[in-house]
Amino acid sequence: MKKIVFIGGYDKSDMIIYIAKILSLMNKKILVIDTTLLQKTKYIVPTMTPTLKYVTTYDGIDIAIGFKDMLDLQSYLGIANCEEYDYILYDIDNPDFYNSFEIEPADEHCLLTTFDIYSVQKGIEVLRTIKQPTEVLKAIITRDPASEESEYLDFVTFNLKIKWKENIVYIPFDTEDLYEIYQNQRYSRVKFTGLSMDYMDSLSFLIENLTGCSRGEIRKAVKMIEREN
Repeated sequence: MKKIVFIGGYDKSDMIIYIAKILSLMNKKILVIDTTLLQKTKYIVPTMTPTLKYVTTYDGIDIAIGFKDMLDLQSYLGIANCEEYDYILYDIDNPDFYNSFEIEPADEHCLLTTFDIYSVQKGIEVLRTIKQPTEVLKAIITRDPASEESEYLDFVTFNLKIKWKENIVYIPFDTEDLYEIYQNQRYSRVKFTGLSMDYMDSLSFLIENLTGCSRGEIRKAVKMIEREN
């Protein structure tokens, strides 16, 4: 089992679900855990009987909402651990949940952020709770990639216990992609209809950097998506 932690105040719900779907098409069993303050995933993912906390399956992906720690989730699932999953994807913007979900320095970490103050500061709040040296991948949502953005993150985190990975993933911010994401939310399954090639390429690069899956495996899954669309 591999844990991937997506950190920051940026609304990451749709992107994490897209990543989970691509991984599921590679025959991986996926659990997404939404620990964010707003828990937007519960509005995106349909469920017949929503409660304060639940696990539901959405287009082949298990999604957990409303849990405060890993023990609580394991008790709900009736299992001692989550080893049955190939990947657990965490959506985190709350420092308290970083500690309560048993995340370790060896787990994959990704700061997924724009450069609005809220997004950056929420990310720093979580990164500040990391007490041991930990590698973190920068994934920057931006219209025009620039070295100044990466350097700014270096500056505001210079005294934290993190080491930035060499690669940086730039994710294009395009209003057309945002429109298509909103449109795709209306389906009862994960849809990639209308998303730009640049956006899909950035998702593929992000998956490659966080999972170690080969580019060929990822491309094969993306081609399956293209045929479905």
